[in-house]
Amino acid sequence: MISHTFAPPLHQWIFRKNCSFTPRQVGLFYIAQSSFSLFVAIFFLIQGIWIVLPFTILELIVLAVALMIYARHATDFEAITLKQGQLEIETSIAGKNELIILNSAWVQLSSILTDKKMIQMRYQGKTIEIGHYLHASLREAFLHDFQRHLRLSS
Repeated sequence: MISHTFAPPLHQWIFRKNCSFTPRQVGLFYIAQSSFSLFVAIFFLIQGIWIVLPFTILELIVLAVALMIYARHATDFEAITLKQGQLEIETSIAGKNELIILNSAWVQLSSILTDKKMIQMRYQGKTIEIGHYLHASLREAFLHDFQRHLRLSS
């Protein structure tokens, strides 16, 4: 009989983009905006001013593209989880999820970079940057907290 033990995370940090609208709210906003714009365009079309309709359609196409780009990245996140001897970094960018699992004893943290202000880790000769969705003013405090928990999990 194979027994799997579940190791709860020692510590977890989840960083998300600061977005005002969820993708569903963006869709509802677009429907409301489109309805109003088309109502105005049809009103002018009935009055004989047909030139408003093509510009309204152009406006709605440009707005749809912009809102689709926004909605695609509205749920981006970065989750950093420390388990017993293991570091998991899960990222989601535009719906593409990636999970990196590292041995926490082999992770070397660098200080904050000066150019992009990202937190750098070295693992088996590779450089991994974390803290993409963390406000720059909070990265130093996170780095110290992360170092402390990383030492405890190793």
